[in-house]
Amino acid sequence: MFEKLFSSLKLGSTVLKNKIVMAPLTRQAAFADGTPTDEMAAYYARRAQGGVGLIITEGTYEVDELGCKAYLSQPGIINEKHIEAWKKTTKAVHSFETPIICQLMHGGRVSDPRCLFKNEPPVSASATKSDGWVLYTDTDDELHDRGLSGEWPKVGFPEAKELSIEEIYKVADGFAEGARRAIEAGFDGVEIHGANGYLGYQFVHPKTNLRSDEFGGSPENNVRFVKLVCEKVRAAIGSDKLITLRLSQDGVDDFNGFWPGGIEYAKSIGAALANCSADALHWSSFDWRDNRDPNSDIPMAKIIRKASQKPMLVNGGIADGKDAELVLDSCSGDAVVVGRPLFAHPDWPHIIRSGMPYSWAEFDRKYVVQPPVDLSLCYPMDRMIPNWDPDIDKRR
Repeated sequence: MFEKLFSSLKLGSTVLKNKIVMAPLTRQAAFADGTPTDEMAAYYARRAQGGVGLIITEGTYEVDELGCKAYLSQPGIINEKHIEAWKKTTKAVHSFETPIICQLMHGGRVSDPRCLFKNEPPVSASATKSDGWVLYTDTDDELHDRGLSGEWPKVGFPEAKELSIEEIYKVADGFAEGARRAIEAGFDGVEIHGANGYLGYQFVHPKTNLRSDEFGGSPENNVRFVKLVCEKVRAAIGSDKLITLRLSQDGVDDFNGFWPGGIEYAKSIGAALANCSADALHWSSFDWRDNRDPNSDIPMAKIIRKASQKPMLVNGGIADGKDAELVLDSCSGDAVVVGRPLFAHPDWPHIIRSGMPYSWAEFDRKYVVQPPVDLSLCYPMDRMIPNWDPDIDKRR
């Protein structure tokens, strides 16, 4: 069942045993100083044990300057302490013969104001101001500590400072430094976060990039920053390590975001990324089929994949094996990226391949911050994988 989905895939020099990728999922589960916890190692290893082909970590800050850190209790990769702590995760994941890459991100104009140094403004491609958004990833304990009840309030952000050319290169060098430390920690590569409203996105999206220099003003110039980051990272970690670049139209502060120009802008973005140093692109959306262009129904991932001629990882509303196979059969992507199903069910790859009945637990946002510790919800490392019958012919 789902033979294409469960066939191997080579991305750069990295071989995936199947085409199921665990999505990068922000959880704020690290210690306050950004040190990854033992719980995080168990969390990732459990999904590796569950059968995914590749794991992409939650967004990780690579330097502690220029407003890079986006969230409280976000993991970092900025020092030896972080490196040693991440080694527990990479070792545990590798014990299940699963590659894992570290997603590196810079918050830009949507970095939580509580993470900025005193009197430090956020930075962005241009001097713009986010409309704000609800920090859904704050913990219930924090809700209590802040004396709040009901829905989380919308957080406002100060106007961002436009990065100078010198600062742009400094930020790119920071990504490279973080990537080098990630490899030292045992990761098989890194993902550059250019999506979901964060700094890379702020350069790619015409709404937030108002520059008229070499880093703005056209699709080709708008992607110059993320290409620079990928180039610097490639030089830092070598040709044998995996680099992916994540893209999206929407952001954490604009769930309905879209690219002006629709698929034509996407074609230009894809063509401009054809010579990017990334081995693969990663499209993120709430629904992978939705391109938000009223004049076309072609999935945006398919358009960018064709224009760039790069392998494409596709994320967005993939809930079962049929959805996953459709991504591959439609030539929209080369692998599927799954988030919510893997939160609630670490054995999701085994489940969909078996075709056996399974009692699905309803997804709950609290799993993001505090994954279930109930054995019946398949979280802890000491729970055994169900004894799935290896004979595919019996899986009907």
